Amino acid sequence: MNSSSTTYHGLFLVNKDAGMTSHDVVYRLRKILGISSIGHSGTLDPIAQGLMVMLVGEATKLSQYILEGNKSYQLEMQLGVRTDTFDITGEKLEIKNADISTSSLQNRAQEFSGEKEWSVPIHSAIKVKGKKLYEYARQQEEIVPPKKIMKFWDVEFLNREGDLVQFHLHCSKGSYIRSWIQEFGLSLGCGATMTKLVRTSSVPFNLKQSLSLHEIENEIKENRQPACFVPLSQALPETKKIRVKGLDHKLLKNGQISHDLKLKLIQICDPQIDRLMLVTSMATEPLALIGFEPKVGFSIRRVFHFESSKN
Repeated sequence: MNSSSTTYHGLFLVNKDAGMTSHDVVYRLRKILGISSIGHSGTLDPIAQGLMVMLVGEATKLSQYILEGNKSYQLEMQLGVRTDTFDITGEKLEIKNADISTSSLQNRAQEFSGEKEWSVPIHSAIKVKGKKLYEYARQQEEIVPPKKIMKFWDVEFLNREGDLVQFHLHCSKGSYIRSWIQEFGLSLGCGATMTKLVRTSSVPFNLKQSLSLHEIENEIKENRQPACFVPLSQALPETKKIRVKGLDHKLLKNGQISHDLKLKLIQICDPQIDRLMLVTSMATEPLALIGFEPKVGFSIRRVFHFESSKN
């Protein structure tokens, strides 16, 4: 098995190295697999490392659904330093003495669980008036960063060495760890900035399932399917599946749901829980993703076609 004879449709769980941009990861994986249709389910700053869920081939159609998962991170902050980027790569704005006990840090951290409305870091990719925030920062244009609802939980103190402190926490999609550190530091009175960040999970996947790009490349060269590859049929593990054949199969490929298939979907759908269902062939090849909305019913969200995704 190698990139010249295999077409992948699914997810690659990549352990990104610090120093790489998210675009770098996409570029490298394209070269390794010989496939152009590759995206990702959420960027990581160059300073950050850890899990990136890469979408390959027809799995790129799942982007918005993979993105919805909660995340978890291991972070390191330096107390007594504030920067304009909220991380150690930025310009230092203030340096103070951080004479704070470890027990005080642990107690204060518990107050930083729950739902918060905080400003987005000015050095981020969120758009304001059609322009990314970091573009305003680079051009030294005045802009007030928008505030955003962020949610954090299971905040766990890990270690402290002098002014360097490590925590692990979980957060909702779109929450900014740099904002959490910034606000935490301000509450201590000494300030804090991020020095390291590792994404440890992107629900339902975790860092232990991932491989580095170097490891993936070696597996491909050895004609082995990398252990970090998740087939499209398993990319949404919590989504109910239903198998079809014959006319239902044909109609789905044409973007239609038969009356019989709707009846089958009604039987397996829990209207209080299920918003997506994956329809497969009898051979478990994914055919379509069907959504359900109360008072609206079933509709096709994605149809999968397994032609080659290579250049």
